Amino acid sequence: MRLVGFCFVLLAFGALGQPSTRYVTDRTIVELRRGPSIEYLILRNLEAGERVEVLEENEEAGYSRIRVADDGTEGWILTRYLTPEPIARERLVAAERGLAAARERVAALEAQTADLSRDLAATRTALQESQSNHGSVSRELADLRTSAANVVQIRDENERLQRRLAERDLEVEQLTADNRRLAAREKQNWFVVGAGVLLGGIVIGLVAPTLRRKRRSDW
Repeated sequence: MRLVGFCFVLLAFGALGQPSTRYVTDRTIVELRRGPSIEYLILRNLEAGERVEVLEENEEAGYSRIRVADDGTEGWILTRYLTPEPIARERLVAAERGLAAARERVAALEAQTADLSRDLAATRTALQESQSNHGSVSRELADLRTSAANVVQIRDENERLQRRLAERDLEVEQLTADNRRLAAREKQNWFVVGAGVLLGGIVIGLVAPTLRRKRRSDW
C-alpha cells in the first residue's frame, strides 16, 4: 500500500523535468528518505555542502527527489534543506583551493622567473666571453697580418740575397776562369823562359869552344 501511495503522490504532485544542481544546507544532519515524508525509511544521511541533482519537486509535501553526485543514490529530501549556491563552508573550501592553486601558479611563475634570470645571466656571460674571444681573434688577426707583412718582407729580402748570391757566383766563375787563364799564361811564360835558357845554353855551348880556340891561337 505504501508503494501504491508513493506512486500516487508521484503522479499527483510530481513534476518531471531536467535535473538541476543543488547543495545541502549547513544543517548538521539531513536525512535522505525513500519517499517524500518522514514515514519512509532513511537511506542515508547527507553532509552539509554535499552536491546533489534535483530530479523532481513535490511542493505540497515539501520534498524533492534528488540524486547524490558522489555515489548516485536517489531519494527524497526536504526541499528547504537545498540551496542553489554552495554553503559558506564549501565556498571557503573552494576559495582555499583557488588560493592554493593561485599560490602554485605564483610558485611556478617564480620558478620560471628564476630560470629566466639564470638563462639571462648565462647569456650575458656567454656574450662577454664572445666579446672577449672577438678581441682575442682581432688581436690574432692583427698579428697574422703583421706576420704576413713580415713574410712578404722576408721573401723580398730572400729574393734580393739570392740575386746577389747569383751575382757572386758569376763573379767567382769569372775569377776562376781568369785564374785559370793566368795560370796557363804563367806556365807558357815559364816554358818560354826555359826554352830561352836552354837555347842560350846551347848557343853558349857552341860559341865557347870557338872562343877558346881563338884565344889559344892568339897566344
